[in-house]
Amino acid sequence: MPLQEQDLTRSGFNKKEIEKIKFHMTRGDSLETILKELSNQFLAVAYIASGMAVLTLLTIIFGSATHIISCVIAVVFLLTVLICVMPVRLGYKSWKLRRVHVNGPGYRS
Repeated sequence: MPLQEQDLTRSGFNKKEIEKIKFHMTRGDSLETILKELSNQFLAVAYIASGMAVLTLLTIIFGSATHIISCVIAVVFLLTVLICVMPVRLGYKSWKLRRVHVNGPGYRS
């Protein structure tokens, strides 16, 4: 059962986000492909942020004061850049929609 615009609206996408997705669809990609790419970008940001959190905790436990300060500054800077560059909110909504839609009843690949 392919995804449609009504599925996006029911899943919490607003009109501006749907317009962004439609813009990418004009380039020839299908809705499923766009949502998959967005959800993959969200997962990449989540994994990178988790890795940076683990490194920060290890630095706090084992590092000196200078290491801790420099690590926290670097993590805050990198997370800010990631959040500004990647469409995190749109990616999260895509990930959530795909998780529910792909695992939901009536799905056929």
